[in-house]
Amino acid sequence: MSRHNDCRLVVTDLDGTLLDEDTYDFAPARPALAALADRGIPLVLCSSKTRAEMEPLAARLGLATPLVVENGGALVFPADSLPVAPPGAWRHGSRLVVPLGVARADLIAALPEVADEAGVTARGFATMSEDEVTARTGLGLVATQRAMQREWDEPFLVEGNGTKHDQRLDEAARKRGLQVTRGGRFHHLTGPVDKGEALRALLRLLPLAPLGQTVGLGDSANDLSMLEAVDRPVVMPGKDGGLEPALAAALPGAERGPAPGPAGWATTVLGVLAGRSWPRVDA
Repeated sequence: MSRHNDCRLVVTDLDGTLLDEDTYDFAPARPALAALADRGIPLVLCSSKTRAEMEPLAARLGLATPLVVENGGALVFPADSLPVAPPGAWRHGSRLVVPLGVARADLIAALPEVADEAGVTARGFATMSEDEVTARTGLGLVATQRAMQREWDEPFLVEGNGTKHDQRLDEAARKRGLQVTRGGRFHHLTGPVDKGEALRALLRLLPLAPLGQTVGLGDSANDLSMLEAVDRPVVMPGKDGGLEPALAAALPGAERGPAPGPAGWATTVLGVLAGRSWPRVDA
């Protein structure tokens, strides 16, 4: 590959991509993680997960790179990675937190109004016990506690057929300066930010190699904005081998990852580094 086609940054969703959807294991991805590290290519984790979840995960992955947390609610940088702290940033230990979204307390207050206007019953994380969140996510107790430490995002369940009401939920949220996205397990009520907007902000702040492509990997509808923000989007299949319909429809020119989960993620990333391309979603 010529230098201008080289990869200069990889950004990825977590559940169902870098992490196994059911076990949250990433062991099959280790060869690709090592290859990125060897080449000095930053790997940015971009997820609906919280800071409390993602900071320990980044440490286990051996990453000292920025994070996009809670669907773009905030950016989290290693404190010494930016020449100047952005306005509004605050330091937490060895991390610099750059809030972009709406505080969770305001989201919790707005959720009943949004659901009522959309004609649905919604149950947010704030009303769930640790036992229920554990049962619905498959997380262990410590991981559940970290998942419930939300700051800029309120996940919620819609009773009945949620897909049918997605548009009405989002319309009701937008009237209040908020928005609703649909993830793999939950809907999410957030401020007027998303993964893509947060990633663009991150790319403006982070010193990167001047040449090369940004590559993104995601598998669910709330990865759309992230994939639209990169030079080379890759839509990863679910464990049944199929693509998320809304994501595939919105990104027909994107590449299709070869297999689901961390093994497919590793194959995709190693292929990108080797100069390989994958079939288009609409092929």
